[in-house]
Amino acid sequence: MGKKKKADAEQADAIATTEETTNEQATATEAQPETATATEPAPEAEPPKKKGKKKAKLPAGNATLADISAAYLQHMEEAGKSEGTVASYKMELKTAMAELGEETLVGTLTADRVQKYFESRRVTKLRSGRNKAKPSVDKTRRVLRLALCWAAERGIIEKAPIPEPEPAK
Repeated sequence: MGKKKKADAEQADAIATTEETTNEQATATEAQPETATATEPAPEAEPPKKKGKKKAKLPAGNATLADISAAYLQHMEEAGKSEGTVASYKMELKTAMAELGEETLVGTLTADRVQKYFESRRVTKLRSGRNKAKPSVDKTRRVLRLALCWAAERGIIEKAPIPEPEPAK
């Protein structure tokens, strides 16, 4: 079949399909009984569901640091946090996973081990060896602390292994 004849045949098929769909819709509309009258308010439609975003799946039982991190980041996205915030937290959680171990069971983390991480070179120093700025260090610590507290609030772990803050001088 030549290109012209093939294009004409495809166009005819498309028109026929459109006409069939229109006829089916008209028949379906005619077959529906009238449900609301002028004195009755029309039933309220449910608000449309958001597409594309899934509820954060909570890790079961023996959750690893990687499981908690992924679920916490998904929770942040669902909570409407900006892409920049989520990306920044992801980077901080990668640092924690690199230092503490991705496959570390969160239930086995202790406050002492988390404190050692908080004081580690990776948290407190730049690659050059100079000290990181206090807000940078505080943020790195805060992100892990928030993820662990989030996991404890949802019953994934019994208690967040957060070290006690040092008393102010």
